[in-house]
Amino acid sequence: MRDPSNIFNFIKSIENKGFTEITYSCLGGEIYTNSDLERFSFKDQVFHIQLYWKFFLLLAVLLLAIFSGALLGAGSIFSITLLIKYSQSIHGSSVLLSLLVSVFIIYRRGFPLGVIVGIASLTPFLLLSTILPTNETGIDIGTSFFTGAGSIVLVASGIAMTGLSMTLAAVVIESIPVAAVSVFIPTILMAAATMRTFKVMPIVLAMPIVLVAVMLAGHLSWKTVKGNQAFRWMLQIAIAIAAKGGHTFRGANLTDADFTGATLKLCDLRGANLKRTRLFEAKGLEFSRLGNTYLANPKIRQLVVTLNGQAQNFDGLNLEGVNLQDANLQDASFIGANLNHANLQNTDLSRAILKQAQLDGADLTGAILTGACIEDWGITGTTKLEGVRCDYIFMRLETKDNPDRLRKPDNWRETFADGEFSDFIKPYVDTLDLYHSQDIDPRAISIALKNLSVNHPEEKLQFVAIERRGGNGLNLRFTTAPGADKSELSHEYFTDYARIKKELPIAVQLRLAEQDAEIRTLKGTIEQFIEAGTHQSKIQAETIQVIQGELVVTENKGINITSGGGSIGDISGLVGGDVSGVVNLGTISGNVTNTINQLPDASEPDQPNLKELLTQLQQAIENDSNLSDPDKADLLEQVQVLAEAKQTEEPAKKEGLARKARKMFDATLSSLPQTASIVEACSKLLPMVLKALGVSA
Repeated sequence: MRDPSNIFNFIKSIENKGFTEITYSCLGGEIYTNSDLERFSFKDQVFHIQLYWKFFLLLAVLLLAIFSGALLGAGSIFSITLLIKYSQSIHGSSVLLSLLVSVFIIYRRGFPLGVIVGIASLTPFLLLSTILPTNETGIDIGTSFFTGAGSIVLVASGIAMTGLSMTLAAVVIESIPVAAVSVFIPTILMAAATMRTFKVMPIVLAMPIVLVAVMLAGHLSWKTVKGNQAFRWMLQIAIAIAAKGGHTFRGANLTDADFTGATLKLCDLRGANLKRTRLFEAKGLEFSRLGNTYLANPKIRQLVVTLNGQAQNFDGLNLEGVNLQDANLQDASFIGANLNHANLQNTDLSRAILKQAQLDGADLTGAILTGACIEDWGITGTTKLEGVRCDYIFMRLETKDNPDRLRKPDNWRETFADGEFSDFIKPYVDTLDLYHSQDIDPRAISIALKNLSVNHPEEKLQFVAIERRGGNGLNLRFTTAPGADKSELSHEYFTDYARIKKELPIAVQLRLAEQDAEIRTLKGTIEQFIEAGTHQSKIQAETIQVIQGELVVTENKGINITSGGGSIGDISGLVGGDVSGVVNLGTISGNVTNTINQLPDASEPDQPNLKELLTQLQQAIENDSNLSDPDKADLLEQVQVLAEAKQTEEPAKKEGLARKARKMFDATLSSLPQTASIVEACSKLLPMVLKALGVSA
């Protein structure tokens, strides 16, 4: 890193690199707007405003204090005037009561609501004064209302201006007590001077109102400087004014810059690129203009400055690009947090919860992950895991319903050897994930995957894992060639998958699947995984080992999807045309017959059983002249589905298969007249088939 000895050499070093946008502010602060300061070192440097600008700010504080004193003095006069004028009734104290209500609400909920509630409370107080017995005469409700409203607005404005002047003084002087005194004295004196212009009452009657208002303003200012968010607007205005004479890094590239121990008070960092910027023990950031950078979040700002987030909750926070090198993050929670491109070198993440944390481009070199939970964490090929120290890891967050945290290694007496964790996690890095949430069609999936491989042989797709996500979700994982555009591959796959499901007849899909061994293998694997049910924890399919859970691996060989055989993407010629040459009804019918023959014979000779009913249905379909071959193939496949449903033990799954088959029959036969023989046969046989299956028609 470059380490300029003074600001002159620093500016010269920038100019030598060709940065011509560096200029000098007339207010004394250097301007580095839009400059490239990547990897520059600012260790222990003090960025401060010039002395004359500080004097200018103190003058502004004095003027604000005088103005606020005038407002408070005038507001207190209005309220006391009515109190003296109508001293014999509650009418005189109505304005004072409303003013007290307003001040209380301001303290609790802020200025806008305080003013509104205070003015609104005038009406019932004034109306009450007209109802109660009194010796006063000539009471003017309208005049009293506007007098009271004016008093409330003036006092509230005076409190706001006093608080702002105290906050600005605290930012400049760096001492809250001194700032309070510097504002308190001129404010009180100006209020007294304002009240002396009205000789209708002694000052002592109105001064308590001024004192209460000034003390409230001081308290609100103190809370704001200490980080309270309710009145943060006072601090923001004060910083915006004071920072005009400070240093500006607005829009600058501060990637990997080092501000360790630097004082950044009243600097302008709006729009700056703070990617991996080192801010350990930096001072004054709470009094800088931070804009929309991650430093605007007090919790994140505290973390990057102290590097101590032990046992703290950072769930859902945007921590992209933060520099947490050497930080203590033991037992911290980062559920759903964005840690993309963060510097986590040598960070202690022992027992941290990294569930669903995004870590694309993050650097975990040398980090400690022992005992961390990494369920669904988002690491990619750009995540650096070299030298990670980890004895064991948990793949799942413990829940009430499922206390098993899936420890790895599985044996609680074993730990990862040096460097073994990186080898363990490597298969899950940089994969193409194809997630299906509903209406999963294994055959269409297999054909779409084959097409993707044919269209992109250079991407070297390798099927490595199947994951079960939620109740019905299915995620297919593939490794690709380095640098593959996974977003484009995913888009192309799902577009093709949707088109195949919508446009390609089931009979054609079936024929394609039967002709291509790779499609058949993938289809069988997916179907077996789905049929295993959520109670299954492990199934074997060809060379794939599928484990239910959040992280699923395969055996080393996996399944290679080769690009041989040509694409099946051009399906337009198969839809709506003559597909008799493609559909082999003999093969399909033979498969249906074999499935039906596996069913048991009738136990009662006089009553037709499911086996006989399905045989009759098969014959009716094959012999009907109104059906095209593709329609026959579709219906025959549904007959096979009904036969397979009988062998399914799960009632819910059996009913689902039966209903799906019934819908396919209805859709296929809807275009035929009701008098067609196949329609009459199906209307008679299907209800009997469903009854034999134990499913309602």
